[in-house]
Amino acid sequence: MNKVSIRWRIVIAFTLITLFVAGAFTLAIYKIIHAMEAELLSQEMHAKLELIVANPAYPQTTLNDLGLHLYTADTAVEPEIAKYLVDLKYGFTEVEDKPASYYIYRQSLHGKDYILLQDETLYEDGFERNLFLALKSGFLLTTLLGVLVGWLLARQIISPIIKLSNAFSQRKLGALDEVPSANAFPDDEIGSLAQAFEEAYGRLKDALWRERLFTSDVSHEFRSGLMVISSSCELLMQARAQDDPDYERIERIARASSEMQQLIESLIIVARAEHTAANPTSTQTLEQIAKEAFNRWQSGFQAKNIAFNLIIKQAPASRLFNADLLLTALSNLLKNALNYTHHGQVELIIDKTSISVTDTGVGIALEQQGQILQPFVRSNDLPLDGLGLGLSLIQRICDNQGWQLSFFSRPGQGSTFTISF
Repeated sequence: MNKVSIRWRIVIAFTLITLFVAGAFTLAIYKIIHAMEAELLSQEMHAKLELIVANPAYPQTTLNDLGLHLYTADTAVEPEIAKYLVDLKYGFTEVEDKPASYYIYRQSLHGKDYILLQDETLYEDGFERNLFLALKSGFLLTTLLGVLVGWLLARQIISPIIKLSNAFSQRKLGALDEVPSANAFPDDEIGSLAQAFEEAYGRLKDALWRERLFTSDVSHEFRSGLMVISSSCELLMQARAQDDPDYERIERIARASSEMQQLIESLIIVARAEHTAANPTSTQTLEQIAKEAFNRWQSGFQAKNIAFNLIIKQAPASRLFNADLLLTALSNLLKNALNYTHHGQVELIIDKTSISVTDTGVGIALEQQGQILQPFVRSNDLPLDGLGLGLSLIQRICDNQGWQLSFFSRPGQGSTFTISF
């Protein structure tokens, strides 16, 4: 459906109204002119007929030179005229039979029936032509004037709306010392609308500020705790040999702490809609990130006796990616593959412009595939813990970085999720 601006809606509405009014007036003027013409001609021909009857000395040739023809019951009628006199009513009658045009007047005087015919072919053609030209010109000029007035009126009406739109589109939610835009508008309907926008904008700004304070506080507290865990793990690992039975457990705790820090960074970036592709805090190549994800999840697949392979078809070696965000996305895809695959294999495939995770798990039901990327939607095939936020988080990460997430799944045969760059 094509979108039409309010300005053009006003212009179109005004133009249609002008067309209707101008058309109605033009038709009315045409009818009135013809009615007045018939009345005046009737009076004129009545006077001519009385004058001719009162002065029978007028020769017929003189009448013919004036375009007049007088007929009575005893007068012979030309064949081309006779057809117009059949069942002729009394009074004035206008006959138009292109190219001929006649004014005919029938009247009974002194007990005798008279018919006066006047040939007005040249006059009628010129009159009709000029009348039509005048009415057509008036109609077109009125329409053009209506369009112009509609356009000017639309500009006048839309001007405060455009001003309101510009005022709020240039506002920044991060600025706390802005002058309220509603003060620049008069106390009318637009002013009321601006005030409503200002109030909604203020509530939104307050909510955003509270969210920033909350995420800052939460991230600070989590980071502090994770920093303590990471530093403690380092000290414990330094105090033990690598063959110590506790060394592997401590290393796993340290790795989980590092993963949690990456996840927190990713969640904060996505929550604040901060695009960090141009200057990310940590960048790596696609192959480096894929290998890190492979090493992180390899033990989990080995524990379930599922083959897990890293396949590098063609990696874009020179391109760098935000490691935290891409690793978070891959970890969520590999976690889903691990949870929903009981046998077979899982493959992490790197191509020139994409990276894919393919599994032979339970797949996604057809009725769920249209909404599986939405928050709080998860497959019901397995009684697993989770809120259904993993794929939604991946979708938001892709939107944040300008990537594209797609998938193909067959129930009972497996799924393939692809992130295209």
